[in-house]
Amino acid sequence: MVVYRRANRQYVAMSEKEVWDFLDSRNKLFVGFTREDGFPHVSPLWFCIENRRIYLRTHDYKTKTRLAKTGKACCVIDDGFLYRELRGVIVWGKSRVLTDEKTIERVNKKLDKKYEKQQWSSGEMPPGWVAERKREKRAFIEIIPERIDSWDNSKV
Repeated sequence: MVVYRRANRQYVAMSEKEVWDFLDSRNKLFVGFTREDGFPHVSPLWFCIENRRIYLRTHDYKTKTRLAKTGKACCVIDDGFLYRELRGVIVWGKSRVLTDEKTIERVNKKLDKKYEKQQWSSGEMPPGWVAERKREKRAFIEIIPERIDSWDNSKV
């Protein structure tokens, strides 16, 4: 069961629906995993939402893929400039690297569709990058939320 809370006493929390609508409307998620030395490893990533779970696509050789196997992740998205516009969501959850091919295919299609206008075509990339991308193996990470904190200052 996911616990939903306000981020702190001065804020007003989003409803569950508002949390998921907000997350689904964003393009970049900051995801943190704990390194072996205790320092956080944080990366901005493209992502998608499905059944109130967060899915990430990266490469199998990346640090975040190895760290996702530890089973813990923290994600954050915020928005707004003026104080009365600030809103955001922090998600703490269990992370795992996906191995089920059907889930990977479904998530990959969803990510391709979400970011189709932001992707470079092969003709726009340097030739070396195109060759490198063809050799790279993708990894997919699932984050299952356990606790979600949120704030929406427009409600104050």
